[in-house]
Amino acid sequence: MVSISETVTTVERVVISRQVVEQWPGALMAAGHHVVAPVTVDGSVEYRGLSKEKPAATGFGTGLPRMSPKGAWFPRTETVLRVHRKDGQQWTINDPKNEFPSVVIFGARPCDAAAPEILAPLFGWDFHDAFFEERLKKIAFVVLACKSAVDAACFCTSVGIDPAGKGAGDVVLSELEYGSYLAEARTEVGRQLLAAIPDAQRKTVGEAPAGLEAQREKTRQSIAKKFDPALVRTALTKRFTDPMWQQAAQSCLACGTCAFVCPTCHCFDLQDEMTGKNGIRQKNWDACAFPLFTMHTSGHNPRPDQPSRWRQRLSHKFRYYPEKFGHVLCTGCGRCIRLCPAGMDLLADLQELSKIPPSPGTPGEGRGEGATTLFTPVDGLGPVAGILAKTAEASSNIYRPYLMRVAMIRDETPDVRTLRLEFADPKEAETFDFRVGQFGLYNAMGEGESTFCIASSSTRKGYIECTFRQAGRVTRALRRLGVGDSVGFRGPYGNSFPVESWKGKDLLFVAGGIALPPMRSVIQYCLDNRQDYGDITIVYGARTWADHVYKDELAEWEARPDVKLWLCIDWKAGAGGLVEESAMEGWRPLNMKNPGASTLDPSHRRYTGFVPQLVEAANPSPNNRIAILCGPPIMIKFTLASLKKLGYESENVFTTLENRMKCGLGKCGRCNVGPIYVCKEGPVFTAKQMEMLPPEL
Repeated sequence: MVSISETVTTVERVVISRQVVEQWPGALMAAGHHVVAPVTVDGSVEYRGLSKEKPAATGFGTGLPRMSPKGAWFPRTETVLRVHRKDGQQWTINDPKNEFPSVVIFGARPCDAAAPEILAPLFGWDFHDAFFEERLKKIAFVVLACKSAVDAACFCTSVGIDPAGKGAGDVVLSELEYGSYLAEARTEVGRQLLAAIPDAQRKTVGEAPAGLEAQREKTRQSIAKKFDPALVRTALTKRFTDPMWQQAAQSCLACGTCAFVCPTCHCFDLQDEMTGKNGIRQKNWDACAFPLFTMHTSGHNPRPDQPSRWRQRLSHKFRYYPEKFGHVLCTGCGRCIRLCPAGMDLLADLQELSKIPPSPGTPGEGRGEGATTLFTPVDGLGPVAGILAKTAEASSNIYRPYLMRVAMIRDETPDVRTLRLEFADPKEAETFDFRVGQFGLYNAMGEGESTFCIASSSTRKGYIECTFRQAGRVTRALRRLGVGDSVGFRGPYGNSFPVESWKGKDLLFVAGGIALPPMRSVIQYCLDNRQDYGDITIVYGARTWADHVYKDELAEWEARPDVKLWLCIDWKAGAGGLVEESAMEGWRPLNMKNPGASTLDPSHRRYTGFVPQLVEAANPSPNNRIAILCGPPIMIKFTLASLKKLGYESENVFTTLENRMKCGLGKCGRCNVGPIYVCKEGPVFTAKQMEMLPPEL
């Protein structure tokens, strides 16, 4: 396909009659193509696959089909993996045997033909989605240029799409006088499509007929530009917390219609299904409008209501995506406006953003400006790139996991378990490597995947470990596994801690509850390379002592003379709230109102208080020190404030975000926050970087 941004050339130009146009789909099918075309169905126009029995594109030239043809390049559901259970929990993994047919989308409008080209960078950055890319290689477009807007919902010219068809598809059909059409092949594929028309039924011409360019310009003028994308992008930055979002989304039903009818919405879920001993993994359409889209296992939801989700929809399409991939994630087809059952009007909101400046002092103004440059890796100044994941058995399937075996099981708390995993294939074990801070997706075969950090250090060779709390279907299935059982693993993904640049510095590790596993990886690394680092202080707390994980390892750290370990549990609850008493015998109370006034005894490491309070009480000097923290969002928020009070510079504070991630590859859209995808540019960030992100974490 021709890019919508490049100079358009024509490799062949012919004039054909309306009758020949109507016969053309049949000729294409006879040549071996599967043809999708507009068809009239119960009074509306839909894209449908044609057949020998029903070869007519009965809706050709009749407005815009109700749904987009997105399913041709991004199916509503698609099998990406097959698994088979042999005996017990022993499994085999196979790629699906996909044979993508040659598809011609005949009579598509320019707005629909532009969509795959807009999506191609997303499915091809770093990790190439072979399912999308192989389908796209087999798709060709015969585009029907518009003569006017379908209705007031059309706004293609506002997002850089030419309704007259410039740069669209492989062949562009332009209606001429007296019912004939000019067919211009833009590509060699287009020339081959024209070859299906007998020579006697077409007239080759060197130039477009006189008056056609004037007709095309008239078409463009009929769909006036309705907003300025540059102004919208600026407003989306400055008006993040504007009251307009509450007003704009008050009627949203969270039905997902807007995403499903859109030719460029690409969010998806990955789900496993089993039938007997055979199972599949599928990509299924998903939508950022759904309440569960960003819901964490803990119950925390960074976008807890429809206003925040509606803001994300517009921000992703008109700010974040163009910043990263160069084109707005929209073709201006207007379907989301026409088909919304609640009357949501994306265009009206874009017009308001384009023309109404933010009120003075709008909360959050400027948040996220310039953020893209902050996520360009700079040696020694922030997180560094991780090791790029490979595919198992040299497969091109980026959704295929490594097959691993459970080598050891250790219960950390009544509901938290650690699995040690070893590769089933020794050759894969030899070539596998990762950097501390990276994460993976752990697959309970037939049940699904869950995202966890790699909880062991890259210095510990021959295995990886993951620690998880039982919370849902996948973690229940992982907990049922025994030693020797099979498990899948995809990774490593994401960036990593710049441990090399920390050499010679003092380190402060801060963690809360089940968030110690991400810290454990880098703590182990630093202890295994103890000579490279100065003072190491660890502050760790959980609700109760029973909720502390890695108790054996905590005892080892506590006994080391070269490690300062401070532990805490929450305050005792009273009738009026928390009371200033030890929650458990032997856990001395901190000063609740002034934690910095607390006196810690080096011979006694256990206290009652919250993690930020214990950080202030420990008071590790910020001079020549790096702080690394992980925990629930509320803990991170208050710990960052405590570190700032102690004098830590935000660029010297690192955190790893356990945001909800599904694909791990920057494709499904679930972890998008501001201009970044947490699974790609994260999960490791400095506090300075987080300050530049929208407050959605």
